[in-house]
Amino acid sequence: MFRKKFLSAVLAFAMTAGLSACGTSSASATAASSAGSTTNATMNIELTTAPVGLHPLKTNDAASTFVTGQIFETLYRRTVDGTSYEPLLAESLPEMSSDGLTATIHLRKGVKFQDGTDFTADAVAYMIDSLKDKNYGSQRPSIVESIDSYKVVDANTIELHLMYADGVLVAKLAHTNSAIVNPALDKTQDFMVDAKGAGTGPYSFVSATSGSKYVLAANTSYWNGTPAVKNLNYDVVADEATAVARIKTGEADLYPTVASDSFSTVAAVSGYKAVSDSSSAIYFMTYRSNEGTSANPLMANKDFRKVLVESVDFEKYTQSVVGDNGTFNKSIVGPTLVGYTSAMDDAYVAPNMADAKALVEKNGWTGQTVTMLTSTREWHKTVGAYVQDQLAQVGITVNVVSEEWATYLADAKKDNYDFCILSWSNVTGDGQQMLEPNFSTKNGTRVKYNNAAFDAAVDASAKTTDATKRQASMLEAVKMIQGDCVVAPMYSPNTSYVYNANKFTNVVFDKGGQFTVSDFGVK
Repeated sequence: MFRKKFLSAVLAFAMTAGLSACGTSSASATAASSAGSTTNATMNIELTTAPVGLHPLKTNDAASTFVTGQIFETLYRRTVDGTSYEPLLAESLPEMSSDGLTATIHLRKGVKFQDGTDFTADAVAYMIDSLKDKNYGSQRPSIVESIDSYKVVDANTIELHLMYADGVLVAKLAHTNSAIVNPALDKTQDFMVDAKGAGTGPYSFVSATSGSKYVLAANTSYWNGTPAVKNLNYDVVADEATAVARIKTGEADLYPTVASDSFSTVAAVSGYKAVSDSSSAIYFMTYRSNEGTSANPLMANKDFRKVLVESVDFEKYTQSVVGDNGTFNKSIVGPTLVGYTSAMDDAYVAPNMADAKALVEKNGWTGQTVTMLTSTREWHKTVGAYVQDQLAQVGITVNVVSEEWATYLADAKKDNYDFCILSWSNVTGDGQQMLEPNFSTKNGTRVKYNNAAFDAAVDASAKTTDATKRQASMLEAVKMIQGDCVVAPMYSPNTSYVYNANKFTNVVFDKGGQFTVSDFGVK
């Protein structure tokens, strides 16, 4: 059954062509997109996954960020080409002391939250305090881990006192989980469901029907000029087929997450432009490795995990199913990330069905059952079927549990499964910010590797600004976690999207797969 589906996917991908996108920085693009257009443009955006919520510090899923990224802003932003960072709410990059332990950040003047409240250094201080508060609910407290204390110098200046020379400080302050929220409103209003007046961004929250529709309107007082696109309507639809159908009928203007097997279809729609561009994102399989964290206790045995890794050829899967819409990676820290070195590819545990079968026979593991957790997303289902088929060939039965996205994210932290598919958009573009949030004992609540030696290597890669030392520490960490068969890289998916080219121009996504509608223009 799966092999027929697999072959159909291969034939579909043979007709798919990769296209490239390019763009400009946020400040220049906004001014350009606003000029020369008086059209009261509305962009209808399709999502096949509902946002978990609208609070940028308490959510960390792509669907939520598609919405919150228009309402809230960070101090810095990764450039569209992914090679550097540029100021956003900050006026310039941090001024660093000679010892690297003090960072002085000057903020833009005249910026206001959408309720008219002034944006000041106190709001930055509030973000830091919130992320450090264990009871606040932040998804990425590690962002401010290096900050020992701070000093609000004046309304537009904050001084950060660091515990160590943080090699990824700017990258972390460019992450969506360090967005600046309105402090006064955050104390009285639930931004998860109501983000009115909450941000400084180019769009203001209007209304939401949780799980189905979200409406934003242009912030006419935005510090960088009123966006050309005036209204945003996000519709959450049931599946990929529905989203593609709405592109075909013209009901949708932007579909930001086109699945690989739909790309050639949307690329053929008249008046629409389909883009498939390389990204810094990665999909990977992660395996539980400690007593009490898995459904099958054999997961604590490295050789058993090796069977699971060696039985599945993700390079073949990428070539056959993903095709031109993704790139196979041997390292969990991929080539597009700061800190990558080709030596990391040596950590790759290559597929070896013969060795996997020999291990199963030697240890009497034939007939063992493992539980794989997936979401109801189409590509998750396809990967699940492939893994199930491959492991059956060595005598291992895979029980695939498929859940709705929000449930899946919550259950991925539990101890009732053996391995699962995870993805990471690598918003910051830094390898250390791939390793620490996903795999460290403190933050890796889904992987649960819990390896002190790994933690030490990851920490060392952050506590220096020396690029060579950072890279060496990351290499050590990658060799450790892949060598232990705790992680198996799958592939880096392209950012694939389609938009109404008859209505909109300069529609670009960054290397983390995110977009800023205020960068877009209107015809």
